[in-house]
Amino acid sequence: MASSTIAIVIAVVAIVLFMVNKIPMSIVALASSALMAILIPEMKLGAAYEGFAATGWMMVVGMLVVSDSLFETGVAQKIGDRIAHSWWAQSERRFIVAVAAICTLMSAFMSNNGTVAIWMPIIAIVAAGSGGKIRSKIVIFVAGTAAVIGGACTLMGSTSQLAANAVLQGYAGFEDGFGIFDQAKIMLPTALVQITFWGTFGYSLLKKVLKPESPDFDKDNMYAPQNMKLSTERTPDAPLWKRRVSLGTMLLCIVLFVLQGFAPFNDYFNIGIIGMIGAVIVLVTGCIPLKKAYSELPWDVLITIGAISGLGTGLQVSGGGALIANAVLGFFGGQNASVVVLTIVIVALTSVMTNFMANNATAAMLSPICIEMALALGISPIPWVVVIAACSNLAIATNYGTAVNMQILPAGYKFSDFMKIGGPLLLILIPIVIITTLLVLF
Repeated sequence: MASSTIAIVIAVVAIVLFMVNKIPMSIVALASSALMAILIPEMKLGAAYEGFAATGWMMVVGMLVVSDSLFETGVAQKIGDRIAHSWWAQSERRFIVAVAAICTLMSAFMSNNGTVAIWMPIIAIVAAGSGGKIRSKIVIFVAGTAAVIGGACTLMGSTSQLAANAVLQGYAGFEDGFGIFDQAKIMLPTALVQITFWGTFGYSLLKKVLKPESPDFDKDNMYAPQNMKLSTERTPDAPLWKRRVSLGTMLLCIVLFVLQGFAPFNDYFNIGIIGMIGAVIVLVTGCIPLKKAYSELPWDVLITIGAISGLGTGLQVSGGGALIANAVLGFFGGQNASVVVLTIVIVALTSVMTNFMANNATAAMLSPICIEMALALGISPIPWVVVIAACSNLAIATNYGTAVNMQILPAGYKFSDFMKIGGPLLLILIPIVIITTLLVLF
């Protein structure tokens, strides 16, 4: 059996097991990545677990520890009480729209992982002080999705567009690539629709799928007040200096998350290093006890985050992803199809495939295929590469489609939650991208 076929079979089985949710997701992730490494000769064995060395994994661990220290020292409750009494936090729906707008804007100009890392503890703090009006599990999902979509709006927002642009720059006559804000031409309307979605139909969908009235709603939510445990329960007499260190560490991480996207800071910091620095500070100073910090980490989620990257790698190196892409494009006529039809197919194909493969791999795989088709048709490949750059970020319908989705898993989401909430939103956004692309780029 061809490697590409094996990879597709493993991926399909893993997706089904994620959806059924009868086996812990960490076991599914470990098994599927291990099988990819063993059965696919093109895949290096180390690729099955290289996710544990990824910057995103260390950032998640570090920021969980820093966030917990805010609750441990009592800082979270004090800040939460103040924010919870503000106008924009008096309504959960209003707070969701505000968070969606801010995360979308922030992630367009800085790391979307950094944006979410900043906002998850803020959301947890506000929820803790809201008296139950605001539920962290509902809002964090929105923050993650908004950051993903915001990251698709500019060339600097995420990394997959850099991969697509790099492929384009390798072709004669296109060495300059496309512009920083070319993606915004098609993604700005999409981002606005997304924000509107959360304030209308999306809010009802969140409550229907996540079921906040269920007694198990916050069972696996690390950011729920009862799971983070309020400081009055744990260290009611936390010294003032510890509270200051805890808050100062979080502020330091926020500043570094912003600065690490620019020279010369990007030579010394990335999101993983920042998470490590934050964790070291709060642990060394005793803002949170070492054993308690480690014992309360969501290890099932963290193992999933570290292992799941092997699934996408297997699809990429085996040629399984390319096989699917070429088959779909060929089915719709390939180079003989009209520009309109091919644009529709490219938008839909990229948006779907990026939910099952790494964003960078999706962009790097589809870009040369579409560039060659454009050149054969005698048209500029730039519009299609811009489309691929933008749509390769729309991994909002699976829990492993992008690092941000895995980053928010400690809030207690299942695979089916992403399918049921992110899936409908993706179906709404795809036509928006198609229409704006045809109107603006052609």
